[in-house]
Amino acid sequence: MPGFRIAAIVTAVVALAVAPAAAQATGTQSSQITGWTSSEVGTPANDPYLISYDNAGTTLTVSGTAVGMTSVDVVCYYGASPTEARLAASVAVHDGTFNTGAQVLKPIAGHACRLRAIPAGSESSAESNSFAGPGLAISEAALPLTTPSGSGVNQNTPYNFYLNDVTFSGFAVWSAVGTPPKSLNPFIACGGPEIAPINSSFDIGNFAIDCAGSLLSDDLGAFGGRSEVQVDGHNAYDPAAAESLFPAANGNVASENIPGFLSLPTTTVQWDPATGLMSSQTSEPFVECNWPGNAEAPTFAVCPSFVNSGVTLERDVTTSDGGRVVTVSDTWSSTDGKAHAVDLLYDNAIGVSGDADGDRGYEFPGQTGFAQYTTGNTVPGPSSAPGTILVRTNVTAPDGDPNEAAGAITFGTAPSGFAFTSNGDFEEHNVVDVPAGGSARLSHIYSADYSLAEVTALASAAQDRFNAPSVVIGSPANGTTTSSPIVTLSGMSSAGSGIASLVVGGQQVPVASDGTWTTQVALSPGTNTITALATDGAGATAQAQVAVTYIPPSPPPPPPVRCRVPQLKGKKLAAAERALRQAGCRVGKIKRVKSGTVRKGRVVSASPSGRHTFGAGHQVELFVSKGR
Repeated sequence: MPGFRIAAIVTAVVALAVAPAAAQATGTQSSQITGWTSSEVGTPANDPYLISYDNAGTTLTVSGTAVGMTSVDVVCYYGASPTEARLAASVAVHDGTFNTGAQVLKPIAGHACRLRAIPAGSESSAESNSFAGPGLAISEAALPLTTPSGSGVNQNTPYNFYLNDVTFSGFAVWSAVGTPPKSLNPFIACGGPEIAPINSSFDIGNFAIDCAGSLLSDDLGAFGGRSEVQVDGHNAYDPAAAESLFPAANGNVASENIPGFLSLPTTTVQWDPATGLMSSQTSEPFVECNWPGNAEAPTFAVCPSFVNSGVTLERDVTTSDGGRVVTVSDTWSSTDGKAHAVDLLYDNAIGVSGDADGDRGYEFPGQTGFAQYTTGNTVPGPSSAPGTILVRTNVTAPDGDPNEAAGAITFGTAPSGFAFTSNGDFEEHNVVDVPAGGSARLSHIYSADYSLAEVTALASAAQDRFNAPSVVIGSPANGTTTSSPIVTLSGMSSAGSGIASLVVGGQQVPVASDGTWTTQVALSPGTNTITALATDGAGATAQAQVAVTYIPPSPPPPPPVRCRVPQLKGKKLAAAERALRQAGCRVGKIKRVKSGTVRKGRVVSASPSGRHTFGAGHQVELFVSKGR
């Protein structure tokens, strides 16, 4: 399918067709953009990341050199078949230089593009090396958007906002959660983030995730026909949904101008000029129709005014990973001191609406491979969280096709189920119990890329953010002392992306499906520090240690020592004394006696005599020959 251009995001952009090669600039014409400065405080000069705060009228001043031209148009090119958005027209060239002066940045906002100065009034190829300029990524913020001026009681009431975060690899748009898809003029937007990867040509092929996490006024019949937010069983609307609930007709006022309409508090936005990444925090009150019924599509007749529902949504949105990942954290709070049951249908559209509508593919938790669904199909909720739904905008296209995209919807709390309104849209059902005066949180992480492998890796990392890898050694306790040379260890290990490996004491250990593990480790005498190292599916690690002291048992005592009198007759006295000591005996008295058979100095006899056994140290008397 043809690529979806970023130009479609802002209708004020002037899109010009690219002229044939014969009409492009000749070699005698060239230009070089040498510098640019934004009026937005905090944006460094010549920075590749810019932001347009539309309400503040952010401006950009561009300067450069030009040869062979008396005036130039400064334009931004994007797309494989280049389209241009014009920043300034007919800028005069003096002595080979030009300066646009302060120009409103909005006409080129919402793009990653190549800034160039081309002959005024011409249509020139973005690929022409004659016109040199920088690549820019230009985000946009419109804060706030207000209801139209008129006779209504709520004229000029803040009810919405528009944020568009653009980097060189990712594109994300979001507004108030109840914004109807494609209805926020002059922007194309919806409540939840629309996420798309951007390729090297500064082009978007398709939106991997479109309107993810929106909470609209109509579920398109997926769950019987209702608002996507119900508080205690009543359809509820944020200011964006309430504003578009019904128009003025037959003399009745529009929903944006009936009593009880609540304004949207100011949205806080942070934007990092070093990375182009954006985050926002918004508080959105919810109202209900002040009427006993609960019409799916109310009119003024059944919704003459609004009443506060008693809950407020605090939504935090953060982009990361080069703009390819958007984290949405929703905190539902009780504002009236009462407990509330908040029944939610998060809307999730895949791909650009109406484009290859039958080709979307989905892989829900527990499934292998992509399946295609259609209106009325349902998928049961997973048994645990975190989990990920992988999506593809076109399952018939090759993986990595720059005209298509892959995405991931990662949830931190297990939804109760899913229902499809078409092949390209499904509702995710969640029920949140908000305690009296308290709050409850639901979070999602949305990822997009051209490559399914890259999206899968981003999803694994997302699951780790909800459940980082962990490992616990439950037994033995740290500091245990044992006399056994082998110790048995057991514990738990888990991760959002699953445990890929567990090494305990240097050896691989299997982990059961419930996260438990057990193993044995050989000990050395003394204190042994045993480490358990867990690695999850995303490559993140966690470790735990336990110290076990091994004290080997004492050796058995030697057998009791005895005095066994050896044969000593005929031995020299010194040898006899040594033999007695080695036999565990003590030398007693030594007597000299005459002997006609034993030579002088040698033992004639011992008392007691040899081969008798006594207690250790028993004295043995020696009779030594003194000759005849």
